[in-house]
Amino acid sequence: MANPDNGTTGPELLERAMEGFEFYEQGDYASARSIFEELCARDPREAYYRTALGAICLAEDELDLALDNFNQALTLNAKDAAALVNRGEVRLRLGDIVDAAQDFARAVDLDPENKDPLTLRARLLVAAALETIEAAQRSAHAEWK
Repeated sequence: MANPDNGTTGPELLERAMEGFEFYEQGDYASARSIFEELCARDPREAYYRTALGAICLAEDELDLALDNFNQALTLNAKDAAALVNRGEVRLRLGDIVDAAQDFARAVDLDPENKDPLTLRARLLVAAALETIEAAQRSAHAEWK
């Protein structure tokens, strides 16, 4: 199927995405970023490209840019577990623990049979986020006394 905007076919875009993923796996974030930025421009309706770009930004500690890309991905596909888990991690690192826990919980809800490896990561991260919230509540309660 051709992309009506530029004549690029689905298989060609998939091949580019696979190249970008390989660069990401090798730690060549600059090359991966270049490919996924190109893919986002070519097909702005594909959530995966935004999720991948967000993951690259997360790996490079560009948290605000990562958050923006994950938000865009989730606007395009609200059931993108990778975007949810990664956005949750960004939120956790930014100190937004409650929203992070909600992202992790949503990701877990999308995989009730626990088949996706991301779900295990989400379960561990939601537990850590909840422990942090509980510790903060205990600390606040102790200060009141």
